[in-house]
Amino acid sequence: MVRQTVFVLALYWFALIVSPALAASPKARELAAKIQAYYENTHNFVAEFEQEVHWRRAEQVRLSKGRVYLQKPGLMRWEYTWPERLLIVADGLNVYIYSPEDKQVMVFPSSKALSPRTTLGFITGKGNLLRDFEILSCEKLGEGRAKLLLAPRIESPQVSKIALLADSRNGALYEIWFWDQLGNLTKIRLLKVKRNIKLSPELFRFVPPEGAEIVKER
Repeated sequence: MVRQTVFVLALYWFALIVSPALAASPKARELAAKIQAYYENTHNFVAEFEQEVHWRRAEQVRLSKGRVYLQKPGLMRWEYTWPERLLIVADGLNVYIYSPEDKQVMVFPSSKALSPRTTLGFITGKGNLLRDFEILSCEKLGEGRAKLLLAPRIESPQVSKIALLADSRNGALYEIWFWDQLGNLTKIRLLKVKRNIKLSPELFRFVPPEGAEIVKER
């Protein structure tokens, strides 16, 4: 279960496969520019999240909830609190995945786990939305919201495309969707977002609990 959840979260960080380029409409590029500008002016944020993983082959949906913290450049903390506890911390050097239930810590070097142009690189300060993605389409959703469909330019076997659901007035994201090569869909909904606030540096430091097994991935 831990490795399954780790794979889902890794969709945020690993590079993505290129889809055929399509001419982006002016409205699509305008929305992409708003999202980019909004997160260029976002130094950190904290939010609650709800995650849905739709497994196409099994026709199942796995739900989970928690809290996410992000601090530029590239520091992240994901606290899964339901239905099982899981902690993922990226401190700039390593990525730590801790399962209290299994009493196990998995460690990945950031140089392997994180690409300079990751899925959410434009949020973490290590990418640019207009440079790193092909814009496939833009759909109005009503109430000042829109969905931007994108294909990352960096080749990878994990994810085929993403969708950003944003406030079309200022570019703030409220949902992020990912499709993998098998058609499985992961949806992340961001709730109660607070940005540009004071965050403790301790949030992005990880010390393995006493007695936990350390597994270093190579």
